[in-house]
Amino acid sequence: MALRLPATSFTAAPRGLLARSAAASARRSYSTPSRVAFAESSSSGGGSRATTKQGFLDSLLRGSEKAQAEGATTQSHSASVARGRYIHEIQRHDVKPDCIEEYKRVLAEWYPKISGEAQNKARLTGSWEVTLGDVETFYHIWEYNGYAGYDASQESMKQSKVRDQLHAAIRPLIKHRSNWICQEFAFWPTAEPQSKGGVYELRTYHLKPGKLLEWEQHWRRGLEARQKYTEPVGAWFSQIGALHTVFHIWHYPSLEERKKTRDAAWQVETWPKTVTETVKLIDKMHAQIMEPLPFSPLK
Repeated sequence: MALRLPATSFTAAPRGLLARSAAASARRSYSTPSRVAFAESSSSGGGSRATTKQGFLDSLLRGSEKAQAEGATTQSHSASVARGRYIHEIQRHDVKPDCIEEYKRVLAEWYPKISGEAQNKARLTGSWEVTLGDVETFYHIWEYNGYAGYDASQESMKQSKVRDQLHAAIRPLIKHRSNWICQEFAFWPTAEPQSKGGVYELRTYHLKPGKLLEWEQHWRRGLEARQKYTEPVGAWFSQIGALHTVFHIWHYPSLEERKKTRDAAWQVETWPKTVTETVKLIDKMHAQIMEPLPFSPLK
């Protein structure tokens, strides 16, 4: 016998309610594992983004890994080739053509005074005027007892107003000025004060980055060939200012003697080889002839 249920025992759910219930069930069955996976992915991605952000900040503060490596190499090379006893400041002044004589007068008054007073902690190595090359240009080299000596010198001259007074006196006379803080090469200490007359040659080399140590090794060997004919005055490489820059100065009795000296050096086997090897390491170079100013310790 068929079982009959009372008509009141089953009531159809409203269509809208069924639709919402089905949608909720579908969301539960779909979203639970997916959200876990997405949350894990987001957490992982957030960590990745955080790492990337931290890497960007490190790069911003310290430079890229490549730049840090190059910086470490440069520091290592500097430590390998530097004498380390002194630092030298090389100053370049481009003087207005109609102010040359006044400029010389002002420096003749101030530079010996600054160098001669112990509290200034600065020693003038030499002062020159360019006669062949960038004319109306003057170079000055100051010596300090390391970076601590430089700091002490600047502070002393600041407190005594010497620096401000000097700058006020020469600023109207110059078009442009620049300077470099340099170290001496270990194999080439700066010459002591001398009065030989003649001319000085300043040679400036702009090296390819990272090539300082290699350049020094070739140049040191080649220098032995040149020293048979003339003594170098000094050689420095920059640490502040335009980097990868090498300066060296030679003294000659005359331009004719310079030519004879250079011709003789080319006859020594090691010198042509030195030039061949070092020229590969240089971006550009500059040679200038200078005459010492009357108050220069090197003249």
